[in-house]
Amino acid sequence: MFIDIHGHVVEQHFCHVNLPNPLICEPEELLAIHDRSEIECAAILPFVNAECFSTQSNEEILRIASRYPGRFIPFCNVDPRSWGNSWKAPLGDVLKYYRDKGCRGVGEVCANLQFLDPRVQNLFKGCEEAGLPLIFHMSPFEGYDYGLVDDAGLLQLEESLRRFPKLCFLGHSQTYWSEIADYREGNVECTWQGTRFGWPSAPIQKEGRIPELMRKYPNLYGDLSAGSGFNALNRDIDHGIRFLNEFQDRLLFGTDIGGPVQPEQVRLAELLIRLRDEGKISPEVFRKIARDNAVRLLKLADGEAYHV
Repeated sequence: MFIDIHGHVVEQHFCHVNLPNPLICEPEELLAIHDRSEIECAAILPFVNAECFSTQSNEEILRIASRYPGRFIPFCNVDPRSWGNSWKAPLGDVLKYYRDKGCRGVGEVCANLQFLDPRVQNLFKGCEEAGLPLIFHMSPFEGYDYGLVDDAGLLQLEESLRRFPKLCFLGHSQTYWSEIADYREGNVECTWQGTRFGWPSAPIQKEGRIPELMRKYPNLYGDLSAGSGFNALNRDIDHGIRFLNEFQDRLLFGTDIGGPVQPEQVRLAELLIRLRDEGKISPEVFRKIARDNAVRLLKLADGEAYHV
């Protein structure tokens, strides 16, 4: 059974006027997908940033988790511009409050601000004080949709890893996972347009900043959810296998399922099962990535940890 590190759910559907399908699952819809895919439970991440298509409260996430004991692990979230848009805002106190209510992590952080913006650094400080891991979405530049911003090469992320060594950062999104390959070397797809915005398909000629940073900073983890995480492994399967084996203790299965019409997000589970069955990763590596790393990182105790 899998533990999903990256889930979204709402109490009731909401739609943009021009979109025919719900954007985010209601609990029963998401659980139906989980049951078909052998997903035991999922961390559920609230949308709180103005850049998101809609916002929800941490209280909504806690209510949902309490109604489905054992199936949802609540995360909390706070916009770094909250409490007066100040780098001195007491975000650590807010996060400790929700930690004590049962939240096991922070995210998905989607504010479209630079990593080294003082308000973002204050959020990282608060997460470290509260002892909660953080999942971030990365964007290629300010003004491009949602997600924290860093340039190719991830120098701001590296500085943040250095400043907050006790904070576990979980990287996520196309822009982040593009850096599994070296953007500086002669791959025609390793360009600003081809890599940082999408899902490059070319084999990896030279490894990039993500493995380099993971070797250097033990507080950097990988959220393998969505098409971005799947593509990072599947675009060059031999490289993906080496990556899974080397960083087996800091990679976590996830889906990032949106609406009920997006069950294809579980293809990572199918890939991991296939690699295990073919002997490309061991049963121990599979179990770590599928669930055990989440149990350890979120301080879960099997059989009772997901109750709020």
